Amino acid sequence: MTGPPSRSEVAVRTMIVVAVVGGMVLLALLVWDLRRLVVWLLIALVLAVTVEPGVSWLHRRGLPRWLGATLITLATVAVVAAIVAAVAVPLATQSRQLLSGVPRLTHEAFGPGGSLAFLEQRFHIQERVGTITPGRVFRFVAGPRSVSSMFSQAAALFSAVFTVAAITIMLLIEGPRAWSRFMAALGRRGARVDVVGKRMQRSVGGYMAGNLLISVAATVGSFAAMSILRVPYALPLALAVGLFDLIPLIGASLGAVLCVLVALSVGWPQALALLIYFVIYQRAENAWLGPVIYARTVVLSPLIVLLVSLAGAILGGVVGVLLAIPIAGAAQVAIGEILRARGDASLPGETPTSG
Repeated sequence: MTGPPSRSEVAVRTMIVVAVVGGMVLLALLVWDLRRLVVWLLIALVLAVTVEPGVSWLHRRGLPRWLGATLITLATVAVVAAIVAAVAVPLATQSRQLLSGVPRLTHEAFGPGGSLAFLEQRFHIQERVGTITPGRVFRFVAGPRSVSSMFSQAAALFSAVFTVAAITIMLLIEGPRAWSRFMAALGRRGARVDVVGKRMQRSVGGYMAGNLLISVAATVGSFAAMSILRVPYALPLALAVGLFDLIPLIGASLGAVLCVLVALSVGWPQALALLIYFVIYQRAENAWLGPVIYARTVVLSPLIVLLVSLAGAILGGVVGVLLAIPIAGAAQVAIGEILRARGDASLPGETPTSG
């Protein structure tokens, strides 16, 4: 029977704890100082996992992996750039018209004879929004900007896109070889770790691709509905719906509310019809479109989605929200495999992924 530890043993243990805690603090400070690079690396990692199936498909058909990775990455950047270029001019024009017309739309909806006039006497909404101008909105979103600072911001954006694209290509080229060497170093455990890694890849890639497809569907559908109902500023509103739809749980509802409020300036029938469309679309997305697109991903409970989304928003803003869900899904796959390896039950809310 051993006695209580001696003073020297206590001192050694205390020094070890202090060293470990100090190392973790220093590591956290280093990560914080390099947070921009860390964010770029996470974005590149998620993109690489998302487009990996396309690169593997080209490689199986005889194309060198470096060429397939470069083509897929550049094609992705080119498609995004082409979409932005195609909608930039009409989006800027209609967005400015929308912001300039906010006082008029507010007066039509909340003024005498308007459909929401009963709210004006209590909340004085016209007075609150009467000072909104495109210039003030731009300064609120972007802050005060000189010409030189705008060029600096554009150069920084180009640098970020170039860096993320370069890291993505390198991950696609070197990732499989590095993973194979890592599996070989693990020996007998490598096979199980490889299975877990592939499941994590399918979860992250499936979520990102599915989220993008659903956002595109929401954008196209809302644009078509508002065009048929002759709701003004359909293009910027539809793009806003698509962007909001990327936010879990509440994003789609926020976009729908914005569109319905603008439709009220046209009339109650248009606003009601648009509201019915959004309700039907959300039901279809939740009951059919989402399950089909997300069939290969791990399902997270709404509470986990909310918590990780809030954490992502606090740490990284919109980018943090978009990265938080796939990272949480990959973590749930890993934790579930660890629990199964120890003979415990799988995590609540986890569903098996198809082969």
